[in-house]
Amino acid sequence: MIEASLVRMGVTSNYGKSIAYGALSLAALLLAWLLSTSVFQLIEPRVLPSPGEVVQKYIQHVVEPFSGLTLSGHILASLERWGWGVFFGMIIGIPVGVFFAWAPWFRTVVNPIFELLHFIPPFAYIPLAVLWFGASTATQAMVVFIAAFPAFVINSQLGVSQVERIYVDAARVFGANQAAILYRVVIPAAAPSIFTGLRIAISNGWMALVGAELVVGKVGLGFMISQGQENASVSTIFVGLITIGCLGVLIDTLVQRSERYILPWRKNTAANAG
Repeated sequence: MIEASLVRMGVTSNYGKSIAYGALSLAALLLAWLLSTSVFQLIEPRVLPSPGEVVQKYIQHVVEPFSGLTLSGHILASLERWGWGVFFGMIIGIPVGVFFAWAPWFRTVVNPIFELLHFIPPFAYIPLAVLWFGASTATQAMVVFIAAFPAFVINSQLGVSQVERIYVDAARVFGANQAAILYRVVIPAAAPSIFTGLRIAISNGWMALVGAELVVGKVGLGFMISQGQENASVSTIFVGLITIGCLGVLIDTLVQRSERYILPWRKNTAANAG
């Protein structure tokens, strides 16, 4: 009991230190940015605007519409496209990855097609998506889906293939059929790897979304960046870049936190091992 408490205290302490170090590094970056632009003016505003200019532009985009939408509207538009792409990547990619590992015949039939499509960059599909759907939400969601899908497949396959055989044999001894073994034994055991695939898919899909919005977007954060380029507004570009980075970190953090509640047995296993 005491040892477990000490382990928990150590984890908390390390987590607090990582936050403190991260805050210090960000503060150092902000200070260097401030000194090089506002104080010593070492860099021209057209190359790197000052933090004050970016903050002012943030406030402007929050209050005033930019290309028809405020900043929150562009954020919601990007999140909608990203969400649909990741959602369909998940509901299709996870079953495909599971059956790749669980059913050898399925892997033999489908894997050559998957490998062929896997090595085509998501952005190469943009012209095809535009021909199919036009410059719409579906086009950008399709690019996100193509970027996110392989991560779900690969990590689901990896997780299922690494499930210890003794768990499957024990379930068979107790009379479980194939479906029960798959859904009650194999998938829960593979869930940590599937969650890793989710984090990778989220990252890949987020980057692909921004790229698609830069090319064919009419709203969204990527569109804001492209419009900032056309208007020679570097501060608008920085508003888009910073927002994209912050949202990416926030989404990844939420996924990591949710794993502790969705997979409580993994947390307990780690505590017992410590």
